[in-house]
Amino acid sequence: MTTKSSNVLKMLEEIAAREVELATEALAKAMKVVDEAQGKYDMLLEYRKGYQDNLAANLAKGMTAEAYQNFQNFFKKLDHAIAGQRDVVLIAEQQVKVHRTLWQESQRKKLSYDVLISRSDKRIAKVEQKRDQKLMDEFATRMSRMKR
Repeated sequence: MTTKSSNVLKMLEEIAAREVELATEALAKAMKVVDEAQGKYDMLLEYRKGYQDNLAANLAKGMTAEAYQNFQNFFKKLDHAIAGQRDVVLIAEQQVKVHRTLWQESQRKKLSYDVLISRSDKRIAKVEQKRDQKLMDEFATRMSRMKR
């Protein structure tokens, strides 16, 4: 009976270990998405800064109202793209939080099974130790009877 429950616990622990593995992979993918989204966001900011520097240089030299208007329209579109990419980063970061929570829950579940397996193993060892002690006591009793 104890070996049956021990086998069930070990099977559950294996399933939990697989869940941890899958959760780890999902978390890693989510973190990669954040890194990529953040990289695109940073690139857009750098791109905007470059154009802003270009605008400042052109303003210092003097530029037409139409060219200035074109820069302003371009900045509106670029700012819109930056805001959209910022939203992508925030959503990706939320996904990382969700996957981190799922990973932590799967870790706790696996650790719980590990603890239960450890306790079960200790109980089995204790029962075996008592059985062995009982056999040794019986053997000692028989030996002492045979000596008489």
